[in-house]
Amino acid sequence: MQEKNFPKNSSMISTTQKGPILDSKYILRKELGFGLTSKVFEVLDVQTGELKAAKIFESKASKIFIKENNILQKISLINSPSNIKFYEAGFGPLKSGANEEDKMYIILEYGTHGNLFDIIANTKHGFSEDVSKYIFYKILTAVNTLHNNGICHRDIKPENILITKDYELKLCDFGFSVSFIKNNEPRKLSKPIGTHYYCAPEIIENKQYDGDKIDIFSLGAMLFTLMTKKFGFYEAKVNNLSLHATKILYKFIKNKQYDRYWDLIENTFHINNLNKSFKDLFVKMVAYNPDERPSIEDIKNDEWLKEIRMANEEELGNLRAKLIQELKGVIA
Repeated sequence: MQEKNFPKNSSMISTTQKGPILDSKYILRKELGFGLTSKVFEVLDVQTGELKAAKIFESKASKIFIKENNILQKISLINSPSNIKFYEAGFGPLKSGANEEDKMYIILEYGTHGNLFDIIANTKHGFSEDVSKYIFYKILTAVNTLHNNGICHRDIKPENILITKDYELKLCDFGFSVSFIKNNEPRKLSKPIGTHYYCAPEIIENKQYDGDKIDIFSLGAMLFTLMTKKFGFYEAKVNNLSLHATKILYKFIKNKQYDRYWDLIENTFHINNLNKSFKDLFVKMVAYNPDERPSIEDIKNDEWLKEIRMANEEELGNLRAKLIQELKGVIA
């Protein structure tokens, strides 16, 4: 489920504003995005005066609502600052004028400054390397807390990273998330889920897969986009007969022909500022064989992340300030 086009700027409004009201608690301001079974709205909490996000489900989607509510309840207990805050789930009337219809809904933290995909689109060449490391490390930590609690996200991508009013990064959209642990043992998953630019080959090939391993793949694909404003490959497909450069890129990774991959990247996208340590980490994370992908602990200890891993509080503060500066430079 893809929920895009979050607004770039929002400000506090009066609780006297008129509009459709959800369960007598939330005034709907505007639609933010939609999926197959739900829509997301910017809403005003009439009790607190805060702007929040409401995911409102179609009546036919009760199973999806229950599943997402359950996973969000589990994630909220983890209390990770880099995962989107979950406020409540409910079932109540949506009133708009004389019309009234009962709706299932989930209330979440609001991404005031939008999502990373839209922000990257406004940059010239993606984020600087230092800021890319900072963003990546934050999201890596958020995913680590999920994995440590037996949960995989299954749709990690820049669209699913929001920026709050305080410029905090938040991993969101847990509609595809699921537990990959059963009876204290890892279990194989089989449902093909994800977004093709970030989707692991085992999913594309309809194989059973490990939830944590496909998240590692998606993190690697996302990192490439943060650094370059490009996709590392159109799709992780190895039987693609197309001669188009962007369609055959993943074949080189699958065959471990990394020099050919980077030559094509540089010639096609005119990217020549990626250092060896970044390249080495990226190709490991998007390896065709999931068993060859590094663990999150391995990634944290990688040479490319050494500076941020060893940064003190002041240095991390400087990186955060640089992030905010780059965000403000492109947020409308």
